Amino acid sequence: MLRNKLHVQPKHLIITPAPPPSRSRRPYALVFSERVVSGEVGVASAIKMCRSVMIKGLEALTTECLFTARHYGAEEEVLASLQASFPGMGWDAALPHYLISRVAEHGWRRAEEMEEVAETVRAAGGEPHMSQAIAKVQRGLVEAMAIQGLNYNELEPFNWHPLVDRLTATRARR
Repeated sequence: MLRNKLHVQPKHLIITPAPPPSRSRRPYALVFSERVVSGEVGVASAIKMCRSVMIKGLEALTTECLFTARHYGAEEEVLASLQASFPGMGWDAALPHYLISRVAEHGWRRAEEMEEVAETVRAAGGEPHMSQAIAKVQRGLVEAMAIQGLNYNELEPFNWHPLVDRLTATRARR
């Protein structure tokens, strides 16, 4: 199968409303599995934005939590506690590295996306407290990296410990 030869992981394309039956779905066949979620325009966008609050929020929470824990030398205990509370998620393995790496690599774009999410929350009558905080954390990490001249590609394979140490050492010298 071509997908296996290319090592392409399928992404999900969520669309609304349904495309006309005459439109070929072949261009998406190699990369996307598509699914119509509603006949109403905007529902697919709302799904993506609501999901972003959770996913990008988990990244931001992990970033703030572990940067602070590392400052106090408490990161191993914090991670052990998270692992005990949420077994199977990988807090004792790759999960923290993965979540913080997403912020380090995509923080600029994700902060902008979260500002759009904040507008969506407002349009639904809510107050975007979390969305705004997430944008601030996402942007804050990549701004701190930029000030240090750190490029994500130079940090691979990614490990959050040296990144925290490098960024906090600079703050301590100021």
